[in-house]
Amino acid sequence: MGKWIGIIVMGIVLCEASGMAGAPAGIRLGPGVASEVQLTTNEGMDYIPNFSPDGKRLVFTSYATGHEEIWVMDLDGKNAHPLTNDPKGNWSPAWSPDGKSVAFTSARTGVNQLWLMNTDGSNPRPLTRPEPLPTTWSRDPSWSRDGKMIIFTSNRTGKDENWIMDLSSGKQWRHSIGMAEHWHPSFSPDGKQVLFSSNMSGEWGLWLSDLEGKNLVRLVADKRFDNNPAASWSPDGKRIVFRTAESNLWIMNSDGSAMSPLTIDGMVDGWRSSWSPDGKKIAYTSLRSGNSDIWLLTLK
Repeated sequence: MGKWIGIIVMGIVLCEASGMAGAPAGIRLGPGVASEVQLTTNEGMDYIPNFSPDGKRLVFTSYATGHEEIWVMDLDGKNAHPLTNDPKGNWSPAWSPDGKSVAFTSARTGVNQLWLMNTDGSNPRPLTRPEPLPTTWSRDPSWSRDGKMIIFTSNRTGKDENWIMDLSSGKQWRHSIGMAEHWHPSFSPDGKQVLFSSNMSGEWGLWLSDLEGKNLVRLVADKRFDNNPAASWSPDGKRIVFRTAESNLWIMNSDGSAMSPLTIDGMVDGWRSSWSPDGKKIAYTSLRSGNSDIWLLTLK
């Protein structure tokens, strides 16, 4: 991801297991937020957090060593350490539902592809390859709740589209929806729908479909939210959290109703947030400290 984000703040300071940093004075909380804390304080960028299935740890992407790597830390920000070590870049981690593996994006072979590793960083192995062209990329994995499938974005057909992989057979197929571009897909907790961002209406927005890419529903029709927002499901499938064009986190029901802001300072970075398994906390990326850091909010 460091290859295509706008501004990269490079850091060479190792992660410190110093625990949570309190929210700076003056931070205003949205009406549904009980509290908020800052988990990382590195000079390098930290982003794309993802909860472990037991809710005790987070994997995330960090530039703490000077290049993009997958890191893990406890939920209080302590015991942070890298799981990968490759200067070509590793990012966008997603913990498997059984807690045994982490899927992630890596450019270690020259172009971004999906990889899988054990949760201690051992046994990395590729899930996708640069086909049909050597410049073909795949990225942004997200698991089905039963752990049998991964959905991701790839340009293998010449445009950005979402694909589904069956992990037992290795079979992959396109989540086909017309001629538009589609990004940031994720399965609903019941495995029946896909949440994704698309420009199929002429503007970027959030959409729902079935697993075949049919029965389309646009969740948000408001230009404040049309900026390729990466969204995440609550564990019970009843709510969705997403980033707006005004760089805030909002929450809504999974049918698009009852929208409400979670942050109101306009400093949320654009990467996907993550819900805790109990649905009470949301980890996300913010620039409010002057750097890209991982933050944790607790819902009322």
